[in-house]
Amino acid sequence: MTVTISATELADRLHEPGLVLVDTRTHEAWAEDTLPGAIFLNVYDYFVPESTDAGYEGMAAGAMEAFRRTGLDKATTIVWFEEGTGMRSPRGLWFQELLGLEGGVILDGGLRAWREIGGKTRPGDSQADAITHVDGPAPEGWQPELAVIRDKLLSPPSDLQIFDVRRPAEFDGSFKHDCCARGGRVPGAFFMFYEDMIRNGRYRPADEIREAAITAGLAPEKPVVTYCHRGARAATALYGLRLAGFRKVGIFVGSWHEWATDPELPMQTGPAI
Repeated sequence: MTVTISATELADRLHEPGLVLVDTRTHEAWAEDTLPGAIFLNVYDYFVPESTDAGYEGMAAGAMEAFRRTGLDKATTIVWFEEGTGMRSPRGLWFQELLGLEGGVILDGGLRAWREIGGKTRPGDSQADAITHVDGPAPEGWQPELAVIRDKLLSPPSDLQIFDVRRPAEFDGSFKHDCCARGGRVPGAFFMFYEDMIRNGRYRPADEIREAAITAGLAPEKPVVTYCHRGARAATALYGLRLAGFRKVGIFVGSWHEWATDPELPMQTGPAI
């Protein structure tokens, strides 16, 4: 499937009608230097209040409002980018797909790849916005299967594969973020660090990601739910798996931050069993 666009192809299509460039780095980085005409959209700092049907509907409603304010809902092609492919541009594409909007791609290698081919940049001076939460129904056409509710992880179907893509120390519980009440992982989770899908700011070849994911214990024909700390790295892993031929992949958006908050929820620590 098409997930990325090369800097060379983007250069050929830069002035194509309906193509919109979206910088997902910080507002300061965008204002200093970005792709010509790129808008800024903060997709990184959003955190869902709770991973429930209602929480996800408000998340989708808020995302659609931001897309409408910036005109992204009318774009035919949206190119998401950051300095090098990391945890921001894939999350932007995931929000786009959540809303049921087609035509999104990630700039392979990000701004670094663009500069390497001699691409021009300039200070960001167009629209700037952020995804926020809105209480209300999700927009028509949204894709709820991309956001997996917390209760599904508590009583998962027999074929559901829970995939933790945080750092090894986060997975085994030897490290926890200050904002997390507990350190550990969702019981039964498979593990692969999300950065192992990336090389030099680009996704690794699909066959390499597929081999690594299978080695981690995943079966490509079964559904997968990814999670991390707050839902961003999980999107990077989702598209890595998509490239590798996994077709049923969603995100537990609240991720470990939400799971750790409830002392009644089970957890595991230590090496993978």
